[in-house]
Amino acid sequence: MTTDAVQPDPREPYFTIPVLLVAAMAAAIVVLHGLTYFLSYEENVALLYDFALTPRRFLAPPGSEHAYPDIFSQLVTLVSTALLHGDWIHVGINALMLWQFGTQPARMLGPGVAGAGKWMLLFVVSIVAGSLAYLMVNGVGGGAAVGASGGTCGLIAADFLIGRDGKLRSPLSRPFLLLTLSFALINLALVFVIPLVLPFYVSWEAHVGGYLAGIAMMLILGPKARTAEAA
Repeated sequence: MTTDAVQPDPREPYFTIPVLLVAAMAAAIVVLHGLTYFLSYEENVALLYDFALTPRRFLAPPGSEHAYPDIFSQLVTLVSTALLHGDWIHVGINALMLWQFGTQPARMLGPGVAGAGKWMLLFVVSIVAGSLAYLMVNGVGGGAAVGASGGTCGLIAADFLIGRDGKLRSPLSRPFLLLTLSFALINLALVFVIPLVLPFYVSWEAHVGGYLAGIAMMLILGPKARTAEAA
């Protein structure tokens, strides 16, 4: 997938607080995955049981065998799933995608703590939307899901909405629709190809949910005065 690069304001420092946050999040998911290698097999199983997105647990009736002990423990898995990954390839791809597609939206959402907060909201809402999409499509029959791809797909959508001139495109503009088509085709290919070469399933549901949330959040949080109908 290709994307237009926004030329940074020469007066703006390259490493702003939001951009540093993007780098920190990319590094964090890699470090957290590395730490799991210091856990025993039993501890890793317990970690996945409590913090991966597991439809059988999430949708279990309250008080049943697999139900979470409280509502907080249940809802936190909508986000905590993004901090867990299947292997180094999985976490490496997500970290690279996070950095590649997260920096441009971070710059557009503004400098300082306020801009970092907007970026984090975009990222987290995309993760949650991806998790909910996975649950809605798969129901209790879905396997445990891990990975930050819902969030990174939200960042991809946000990045695609930024035109060459640094303004937000309309989601109905031709350039954005073409980029969205490329995103859909690549995901379609991944669904069929990845299981043939790697031992994990690609959660296209989380990708779609995160992408749609990324569109909505970027349009809500982005600078309204700079929105262009077609760029």
